[in-house]
Amino acid sequence: MYKNQYINLLIGAWETEMRLKNEIEYVFRILMYLTINGDNRIIPSNEISEKEEIPHLFSLRILKKLEKADLVLIFKGAKGGYKLKKDSREITLKDAIESIEGSICIKDCLESPESCTLRKGNCGVHRILKDIESQFIARLQNVNFRDLADGKY
Repeated sequence: MYKNQYINLLIGAWETEMRLKNEIEYVFRILMYLTINGDNRIIPSNEISEKEEIPHLFSLRILKKLEKADLVLIFKGAKGGYKLKKDSREITLKDAIESIEGSICIKDCLESPESCTLRKGNCGVHRILKDIESQFIARLQNVNFRDLADGKY
């Protein structure tokens, strides 16, 4: 099954203290389910929750965040449910993470050098972490949900 493959793909070398939270994995699961099963139909939230083993209320909160991020459409009513708002080739892992976390930043001083009280972001650690962060974000941006669903990784 595909559920943990994204995490391993992205953060295989990270230690346990530096990991994506479960909510991000659930976002990946939901977007994959909608990619694989939602081409020609609106999918009810209880189906997503059940098939992807996500607590129903938690999945509803995540789906609302995905709607706010313009990744998912919500259809209300008795035959309501969820559908991707755009083609799954246009939805990246970066989009998925940012729908929950906002912008990706691995260390405060990378986004705001003045937050570094000692060196104001002017050090080798800052420079290498900025490079690592840029590569990480670029990698996330280059992986879309259609490619994941098609088994390209």
